Amino acid sequence: METSWLKELRRGKKPDSGKLVEHLQRVHRENPGFTERYSTNCVDAAGMNTYQWLAEVIEKEDHKEILDLACGSGPLLSHCHDKFGGGLSLTGVDMSQDELNLAEKRLPDTATLVQAKAQNLEFIGDEEIDVVLCHWALTLMDPVGPVLEEVSRVLKPGGTFAAIVDGDKSSSQEYEDVSSLIYSWVGKAHENYGKYDMGDARIRRKETLKKLVGRYFKEEEVIIQQKLFSIFGTPAKLAKNVANFFYASYALPENMRPSLLDDLRDYFKSNEKILNQEFRMPINRLVVRG
Repeated sequence: METSWLKELRRGKKPDSGKLVEHLQRVHRENPGFTERYSTNCVDAAGMNTYQWLAEVIEKEDHKEILDLACGSGPLLSHCHDKFGGGLSLTGVDMSQDELNLAEKRLPDTATLVQAKAQNLEFIGDEEIDVVLCHWALTLMDPVGPVLEEVSRVLKPGGTFAAIVDGDKSSSQEYEDVSSLIYSWVGKAHENYGKYDMGDARIRRKETLKKLVGRYFKEEEVIIQQKLFSIFGTPAKLAKNVANFFYASYALPENMRPSLLDDLRDYFKSNEKILNQEFRMPINRLVVRG
């Protein structure tokens, strides 16, 4: 895959947000639904996946209007519909039409799907939404300030904003190891990959995330919780599934991908006794309650 975002990295320049959008759209156009495929089977100790954990913030009696930012192929909205029934008004926003096409096939006709960026929700009036959800996309939104401004604007007084974001990778040694391995391979193809963050780096640290969100939600309670979520499988299966979790792996040329998978498989095989066919990912849930 080649994008202007990758070209800028190789030149040693920090790509602007427009090039990042183009890069992300290309990834999702060529791999629609990939986030859902690999998130659904990533579970906590109780067997709950990240979509289910995020949807826990919905209170059936009080929350009717639900907005999913970067809804992708629609798994979160589908879960909300299945869990709470037809009493919810569901709206999904995503910048990828390829993802929205998948979401449209699974969601009820009453759901509203809009191709748009989270920085501009002009089709939603002030104080119309009870709950705004964002599953693993806030990290990639650049600039993120306008996103938080829009969320604050559309939320009803007393509404809830919740997001799944990356956790502290130092909480899982295998996560650190695998991340370093994948980035080392991608760095061979794209010099400077990893030098600049995709999106806003403040989202990735609990302290800076809380401070950032507090600027836009001054009166609300801001809570950040961390859990470890696991993927299970043989070394070969873990190698494939884990690689597909990382956006970086989609930037790797196809002729280099088998070597990356071989290295990942060898890593899981050599650590099989320690990991017991399990790969753990640290994940944070941000919850802002009015």
